[in-house]
Amino acid sequence: AIGKPCDQILQLQNITGDHLCSEDSELVLDAEAGLRCEGDLVRPGGGHISVAVTYTPLTDENDQLVNIIANVLDITRFREEEEMKSTFVSVMSHELKTPVAIIKGYAQTLARPDAAWDPEIARQGLEIIEEEADRLEALINDLLDVSRIQAGGLRLEITDVSLYRLLMRLAQDYRTQTTAHQIAVDLPEDFPFVSGDEDRLRQVFTNLLSNAIKYSPEGGTIRIGGWVEDDPHFKDGRQRVVIYVADEGIGIPEAELPKIFERFYRVDSGLRRSTAGVGIGLFLINAIVEAHQGEIWVRSELGKGTTFFVALPLEEEATSTETS
Repeated sequence: AIGKPCDQILQLQNITGDHLCSEDSELVLDAEAGLRCEGDLVRPGGGHISVAVTYTPLTDENDQLVNIIANVLDITRFREEEEMKSTFVSVMSHELKTPVAIIKGYAQTLARPDAAWDPEIARQGLEIIEEEADRLEALINDLLDVSRIQAGGLRLEITDVSLYRLLMRLAQDYRTQTTAHQIAVDLPEDFPFVSGDEDRLRQVFTNLLSNAIKYSPEGGTIRIGGWVEDDPHFKDGRQRVVIYVADEGIGIPEAELPKIFERFYRVDSGLRRSTAGVGIGLFLINAIVEAHQGEIWVRSELGKGTTFFVALPLEEEATSTETS
């Protein structure tokens, strides 16, 4: 950076938008006043990071300016979070308005006093109202779960859970809802039970199965399976089960894989906006799995599909626990 123009290295602005390196910036005109600014810091090898810089004057015993101390804080992650929050609010507003508009529209239509609706037409309209109400309720429940997780209050009711029965039931439910995909389950009937909250684990695998269907082409196969292995985090013989949900869909870009479990993060899938999600589903299931002392990870290849893995410990847990 030595010998280079200031504005090539420090793309920083104060809160009024004035460039730090301009001749009339506050730091140039009155160095003793100090300055706080935010902007981009260009890396020597290319690229940049977002930083907040506070400049503080350093004076001698005669109150003469002898130096300026700069405190630099990397705020790249903070800015990314703010951008994701802004996007989330925008998408969530759309997601909330859509079912409300549909419910209101059908309710007003069916309630028209001058219409003598055929019972079958009326039934179909009421079914749509119920479906949209369920969609709205699920969205609200997800938001409440996010709030509980942030407050450390996601409560688990622990019982012995048969993953075989749970996954077979989910697969059958989805087979009745879609004829465009095949769902194959490869689990033995005597697959081990785990100690967990059955409703929360159902939420995890429902989300993964729903995503697999959503992002898979028609005619594709979603595969569910699992195995038992030694827990790599312990050396005392403890074991864990690993369940996978694999699809033949569009895949996830490698650069986005480390971020997909972050709150509000939405993968740029290239699909229509209505398919993109609101950015809390994978965040929620990651929190649920971690609350079970488990872990979740993903492998994906663009154009070939994605596989999610959920590992859960086999050891006995208390009958009820609460995350913190």
